Amino acid sequence: MKRVFFDKIDSVGTFPDNRIKMDIIFQDSNGNEYVWTPKWEEVMSIYAESERVEEMNLAGGEWLEELKEKKQFSDEVLDELAEVIADGRSTDEIADFFEIVGFDADEMRYNLSHDDPLRSKAEGHSNRVYFAKEKLQELNSEDYRYVVQIVQKAADPKQYIGEQEKHQEVVEKLNTALEFENLRVTEDGRVLPIEKDG
Repeated sequence: MKRVFFDKIDSVGTFPDNRIKMDIIFQDSNGNEYVWTPKWEEVMSIYAESERVEEMNLAGGEWLEELKEKKQFSDEVLDELAEVIADGRSTDEIADFFEIVGFDADEMRYNLSHDDPLRSKAEGHSNRVYFAKEKLQELNSEDYRYVVQIVQKAADPKQYIGEQEKHQEVVEKLNTALEFENLRVTEDGRVLPIEKDG
């Protein structure tokens, strides 16, 4: 996965209908520049996500530092998160899930597509969990914040429109696991520290 880095924002240009556009400019390690002109809905989504991350950082400075020192989530938490991701999702949907959050899933998609078609449903679920966890372990070793992003997406209520009970089950399952990291996930998908008494 090749990463590019934020460089600058230019809001001087206009669309053909004279509406002001916002260009977000990125630069890779070779000096190549890339320009993204987001739709208004995407701009608002970025703004909302920025506010959420800011709130999380302001509320959880200490736990972020503590987690940064540990560098990783525990394997048991990744087990539960992998179960949540694999539950009710097809092989393609699992790969799509990681890609929507912004992570490359080509290798996972290849491995899942070459799974034995005669495998039982239970075995198939187990295999999907295995590949989901394998990807989580990879992200966890790179940067614990990637796993935070995955948890947020897994608990995002927009993933469960019309399935409120399913969303509640996911939040409860994640919180049971995250408690061991002194973290919790809210109903709206934010990851926050567990407030300690006193």
